[in-house]
Amino acid sequence: MPEDDLSILLLGPIRAARGGTALYLATPRQREVLAVLALRSGMVLSVPQIVDAIWSERRPDSVENMVHTYIGRLRRVLEPPGRPPALARVLRSTRPGYTLDLPAEAVDITLFERDVKVARAARTQGDLSRALCYFQQGLARWSGLALQEAAGPLAEAERIRLTELRQDAVEESTGVRLLLGDVENLVSELRCMLAEQPMRERLWELLLVVLGQTSRRAEALTAFEDARVTLADRLGVEPGHRLQDLHRRLLRSEPVSVRPWWERRVPV
Repeated sequence: MPEDDLSILLLGPIRAARGGTALYLATPRQREVLAVLALRSGMVLSVPQIVDAIWSERRPDSVENMVHTYIGRLRRVLEPPGRPPALARVLRSTRPGYTLDLPAEAVDITLFERDVKVARAARTQGDLSRALCYFQQGLARWSGLALQEAAGPLAEAERIRLTELRQDAVEESTGVRLLLGDVENLVSELRCMLAEQPMRERLWELLLVVLGQTSRRAEALTAFEDARVTLADRLGVEPGHRLQDLHRRLLRSEPVSVRPWWERRVPV
């Protein structure tokens, strides 16, 4: 069926495509209405629920009429050409509101979460190559900040959740690469990541492990001091016990490993 070729892309600018061809979604607010429906795909959302998801306090006059207008325009874009509104199958009128009726895999967020889940399962089973493949496949689905143009409370909450999940996937993918022996570029990559996310202790842990495993013990000890100063200055805390344990092992010239770090991860 034509609607089976429809995809909704939310891991970056809000977009929709049919058979790989981009669909015109018009204004940012109209795209946000689509995002809300896609985030709750298969659920019936009333107009007041859509309004609450997008507008917090300052709501324009006739806001519910605006939502009806956006829905009508989106339906003309999302439904296959020639299908009348009364026979809509993708964006259906369902009391007391509307439903975006799509397969789960039509929304890129679902695919990303599925990739991460498969990657973690493969890693647990010891299939590191498959784990890395799925981590990288999931991360490749991103094209920018999640729900980039959406400013409503639902989008903001989802953006925070997805950004954290993406960062976890980046760190876990790096850990898999380390276990596979792909360390040639990891030091520079981790330093770049830490320049953007200096308070992510897991990144500091990975950097210490990479440096420790490549006989750069002095650099690893210096990195620990950098981490300690950064965390103290910005958060007022000392490094966590995993980072401190790595530091003690380095001081004693003991082997360091990434495995205890990732085994504490909780599946999606």
